[in-house]
Amino acid sequence: MFSTTLKKKLNQHNEQQTTDNGHPNGFSLMELIVVMALLSIMLVFSIPRFHQSLFLDDSKTSSRWITSKIKLLKEAAVSNQKHYTLHFDLDTDHYWETDDSMPAEDIEKAAMHTEPLPDGLKIADIEFPLRGKVSSGRTDITFYKNGYSDKAMIHTQDGGSYASYLIEPFLSEIKRFDTYASFEH
Repeated sequence: MFSTTLKKKLNQHNEQQTTDNGHPNGFSLMELIVVMALLSIMLVFSIPRFHQSLFLDDSKTSSRWITSKIKLLKEAAVSNQKHYTLHFDLDTDHYWETDDSMPAEDIEKAAMHTEPLPDGLKIADIEFPLRGKVSSGRTDITFYKNGYSDKAMIHTQDGGSYASYLIEPFLSEIKRFDTYASFEH
């Protein structure tokens, strides 16, 4: 009796394990091959897109820097209830920021300790509707605590190609043009 029960248990253990519906547990070789093929196809189409987002060219990095810097200053002006000014020295490709609550000494220090523009960013000029184009020296764009800013067009140059960024006084979005756009008709 004991030996037959043991034999039955050993036979059951050695037999292939099955699920409740009688099919064997696990995946067949064919199922694994199909899944691997589908994953490979997905990777073929996603890797180029992933590669482009990882290794961005300088123009995309510059574009992101300009748009994020302007958005941050517009938001900071409203939330902190201060006028912020973004200063550009177009001769040295440096910038600095100030706000209206800074004492005169700190404003002078900020102008002395400028930061270089990000690599690959070359500002050709900055255009204002009333003041015209500024292509050398220092120019400022002010962001007011009431939620508006100076209207300006920042023109960047990368070799022979230009891009323009339109800063609208009452809009938070910055429009990008893949050409040298201007206020002049």
